[in-house]
Amino acid sequence: MLETYRGIPYLLDTWLFLTAMTLPVALSAARRPAGIVPRLASLLMPASFALVLAATLSPTAHRLAGVGVCGTHLTTTGGLTSMQGLLNVLLFIPAAGMLTLTSGRPTDGIAAGIGLSATVEAVQALIPPLGRSCQLHDLIANTLGAFAGVGLAAAVQVATRTRTLTSPAYVVEHGAVLVSRSPARHRRGELVPSLLRTTPVGRPLISKAGRPRPLARLR
Repeated sequence: MLETYRGIPYLLDTWLFLTAMTLPVALSAARRPAGIVPRLASLLMPASFALVLAATLSPTAHRLAGVGVCGTHLTTTGGLTSMQGLLNVLLFIPAAGMLTLTSGRPTDGIAAGIGLSATVEAVQALIPPLGRSCQLHDLIANTLGAFAGVGLAAAVQVATRTRTLTSPAYVVEHGAVLVSRSPARHRRGELVPSLLRTTPVGRPLISKAGRPRPLARLR
């Protein structure tokens, strides 16, 4: 599926052209309210998909006879262990990874990688003038690349994930009585007097007898 760079005329030109076409979409997606990582991924995602299309569907000098022919032997042209097989794996890593970082769902990257690879192989088999050969090991290599991209994206998400810090005085509902505890003390029953004196509407939480006043009756 992915020929060497020398065998694909105008590969760089095709990629730059496709990337320029998707630039408005990328800029619009990058403006959405999100973190820096999803915004950067949405900006680079169209370019990564444009690279896949340019590298797999650009016509070559090869001429193939027969429509709908697809090789099913894994040892064809070296299979997964050849340089071309490795390039097929690397080609889908950015696309699947950027999509995962943009959407936040790993299933999107995997589904898009498998679906795009199957579509490319079908187009290559149905349009022989492209000079591209449909191979089963290409689909497998692209799928492995999609999984690798999703895995790297998941690692980036874990590394850049921000944790929500608890405020110094947090409130939890304990039964029917509003109880406030300080995060520095975790023993049950320790109340913050300043928060128990009044409710948000100004009603005392502690009765004159010194007992906590319930906010609602338990059913």
